[in-house]
Amino acid sequence: MIEEQALVVAVESNQILVEASRQSACGKCAANNDCGQSAVAQWAAAKMVNIPVINPENISISIGDTVIVGIDEQSFVRASVLLYFLPLLVMFGVGLITTAAGALEWMVISTSLASLVLSFYVIKIYSKKFQHNPDYQLVVLKVVV
Repeated sequence: MIEEQALVVAVESNQILVEASRQSACGKCAANNDCGQSAVAQWAAAKMVNIPVINPENISISIGDTVIVGIDEQSFVRASVLLYFLPLLVMFGVGLITTAAGALEWMVISTSLASLVLSFYVIKIYSKKFQHNPDYQLVVLKVVV
């Protein structure tokens, strides 16, 4: 289970809205002060994100509480592969097929780009299937005292 602390900003029946800051590994890096990427990461970390989280155990939570939320590692990896790897694989595959078919360069580029956009659209439709699946959602694990 991948876990993170977050602040509760709204409470509904079995769902809460939490506020969490974006995190990066730059804080643990030795080159933190000399790296341009660190400055960008610190700027992005200052931005807060509101995330809906389900509360399947109906833990007593009120606004202002700090909670530990988590998501299953395998679900996170599957979703990451689906969102990041699959579109690139489709784009390169279509590019190779159109090149092997003898298409002109502009045709290869346009079909590859179209397949990339289409794959994101298909993933959007396919991901709705998992929208209410608890394995693919953040869940409240416990309240931090």
